[in-house]
Amino acid sequence: MKEYHKNNMILLARHHYEQGDLFKAQSLYEKALNSGVEDTDWMLELALLYDELDAYDQAREIYNRVIEVKPTESVAYYGLAILHDHLDEFEAAIPYYKKAIEHDSSFTKAYFFLGYAYDQVGKKEEAIRCYLDTIELEPEDFWSHLNLSAIYEEVGNYELANRHILVALSIDEDHYMAWFNQGVVAMKLGKNKEAKKAFDKTITLMPDYGYAYLNKGIVLRDQGFLMEAIEVFKEGIIQVPEAVYLQYNLACSYQKVDEVDKAVHLLKNILATRPDMADYMDKDIEVQSLIQKDHELREMLNQILTQL
Repeated sequence: MKEYHKNNMILLARHHYEQGDLFKAQSLYEKALNSGVEDTDWMLELALLYDELDAYDQAREIYNRVIEVKPTESVAYYGLAILHDHLDEFEAAIPYYKKAIEHDSSFTKAYFFLGYAYDQVGKKEEAIRCYLDTIELEPEDFWSHLNLSAIYEEVGNYELANRHILVALSIDEDHYMAWFNQGVVAMKLGKNKEAKKAFDKTITLMPDYGYAYLNKGIVLRDQGFLMEAIEVFKEGIIQVPEAVYLQYNLACSYQKVDEVDKAVHLLKNILATRPDMADYMDKDIEVQSLIQKDHELREMLNQILTQL
């Protein structure tokens, strides 16, 4: 095949890709590949296309071929890491991210996703370092600040958690997760009024984010405002009907205001739709009196437990 024909195939493949015709683009890229053209730029495009089509094995093969042609191609190592991420194989992804950074020390996304991978496997200090490296390269990287705030909150460093939340909010003041994280930190610091305000803002921005209702309800419940907490949990269930954590907390709140029948009814519904909750319910001291008082609930729970 003549060179200009090969070049035309690549141009056409890119055109079809940009138009959203992924399978036509794939066909043209593959023809170019089969004709013996091994240009790493468009080979990476083909690997990315395979990734988009969930053809991970084909994508992996192309990335490895790119590395054979150009062993210092950081994007190929990054691509291999992302393939492992798709499969939640974070430990396997880490060496590839590190290899990408080795060949391109300014590869911002590689630092970011390496931090994410470290976080997923519980290596918090390494994750923090990677997110800080990302921020050094890109000071206004919203997700690096947000993820850092979450890690610092997990390890109990609320001052640094709040500092990064404020930076995230300065970058995007309308992102619900930044407000939610701010609410979580405020809860941990006992700043209930500030926490409630942050969760209200979260709900305004993302009405179907169930955990905002959960935490707002818990703040109210722990302050003794049980009826207000019940209304928040109920509102959350309307928005997120499948949120079993809201149903469970509503049941516990009904128990606290002596509405036992409502509490038991909810617990039965939870077991009927989410039998995987049986073990948690069985070990939860808070609901044991309800289980012991209601024969039907107790039998239902025991039957599920024997099947686990």
